[in-house]
Amino acid sequence: MKLIYKIEYNSTSFYFKRLIDDLINSSNINANTKQYFGFILIFIDDELENIEKFFLNLERNLPYSMFLKKSYIIEDFNEDIKELEDKNLKENFEIFTNIRVKDILQNSNFDFLNQIVNLNKSLVVKFEDLELFLPNKDLKENFEKENYEVKLIVTNSQILTDLFIIEESKINLLCSIERPLVKLKLKDINENISNSGYIFTRLVNSSKEVELSKALKEQNINYILYITKKDELKAFSFEGLNLIISDDKTLYPKYDYRRNIIFNSSSEYLNSFSNIYNAVLHEHNLLDINSIGVYFSLNSKNSFVDIKVLNEEEKRVIYIPDIASNMNQILEDISSLDENCRRLVDNFSKKYPYTKDIKLTNNNGFSTIIEAIVKLLNIQSIKDFEELALNSEYTNALQVDMKLIKIDNKNYLDYRKIIQSIMSYKMADVDNETLSFSFYEFLAEFIIDYLREIARKTNSKDIVLCGDIFSNRQVFHKVYKELNKKYNLILPTEYAMDYI
Repeated sequence: MKLIYKIEYNSTSFYFKRLIDDLINSSNINANTKQYFGFILIFIDDELENIEKFFLNLERNLPYSMFLKKSYIIEDFNEDIKELEDKNLKENFEIFTNIRVKDILQNSNFDFLNQIVNLNKSLVVKFEDLELFLPNKDLKENFEKENYEVKLIVTNSQILTDLFIIEESKINLLCSIERPLVKLKLKDINENISNSGYIFTRLVNSSKEVELSKALKEQNINYILYITKKDELKAFSFEGLNLIISDDKTLYPKYDYRRNIIFNSSSEYLNSFSNIYNAVLHEHNLLDINSIGVYFSLNSKNSFVDIKVLNEEEKRVIYIPDIASNMNQILEDISSLDENCRRLVDNFSKKYPYTKDIKLTNNNGFSTIIEAIVKLLNIQSIKDFEELALNSEYTNALQVDMKLIKIDNKNYLDYRKIIQSIMSYKMADVDNETLSFSFYEFLAEFIIDYLREIARKTNSKDIVLCGDIFSNRQVFHKVYKELNKKYNLILPTEYAMDYI
């Protein structure tokens, strides 16, 4: 019996194909695989009984990948499509199969008892590139004050559904070969873990961490907090999409088949283009059609909305200003709008005396706008502001004024009006949760409204979404659900959606 089995796969890396090849060899079946842009094919020619056994073996032993989509039998295949050549690049992470994990655990004589004693004394323990500690509010807050991101490793995956409110798509993402960090919501807010109830979480991702998990489990420890200076893979899932938020090393090196070059990091790849919008157009082969690119980033000064019209150069249609990280200057800019705004700034400073002491840390355009709002609301960080919005159960938002202003014939987002709107509501004693929800809701409305207008004027059906603002569930869900009805929304699939 002959058949062709197609596995949709959004990566040009070959580690998943190699795993299938290993299972073919161990199953003693007459089959072979080929990899192409966007999918892998398994060609099988064997007895029905052997085929059934092979697929059962595949189901039991083939790990999930975050790049994996649907899989199904196809009737025929266009042989003119060019097969990808395996460049034999060594992946920069450990690949775990069930057999591999079992082997590590059976042969482990790892002794972590002294460190566990120290952990139970509320001490921080160094382990490879990590600094580990048991859930502890004081330790967590001290690290956060030093601008470290506190994350969580689940060392016993069986407790995931006990600890978190988590859907199957996120469990699959966590359990994938690539072992990304995924933002999860705790069932109960625990200030020893997270003040907001959200925390970036992953499973163990190295042989030593597998051994560590065994040692911790023997002491009834199922998860542990950590910080690290090491870059780590972050991802999120939405309606069948698995998207990379950031990654500079884990999934590299990668071979770019279109340009015949090896890239050793995400930043190296993205910096080889004029911007990330251009990178996505190359990734999806969309240079010869009209398209719109929107990029909102907390990591870059250069957020924008661009268009690419057939036979013309890429053109910027909306600029996100790179404003100075100086609260006094920002307040002065707002005061200059009109007499009412001048009074607003004066009265705000009197009602909230902490205003005069605000210091901004960022020097990146869009994030400076958000940080100014965050500090005016007396919230500790952008992360806390975002998670306040995510925790809200509001459906209706207060209108936040997000408009464009034309300067030197260029359209700029008028950040003064945004901040002025928030300050006015704060003066009226509107709570911070409402204001955070309203900010992200109207940011999404701003993106939706202007993209529709630009699409109409340029006759574009393809819209590229990139930048880490789209890792915000509230913004992404609203933008995706509204625009996906009429437009082809394109996101980075094999590469990070933002610069590092």
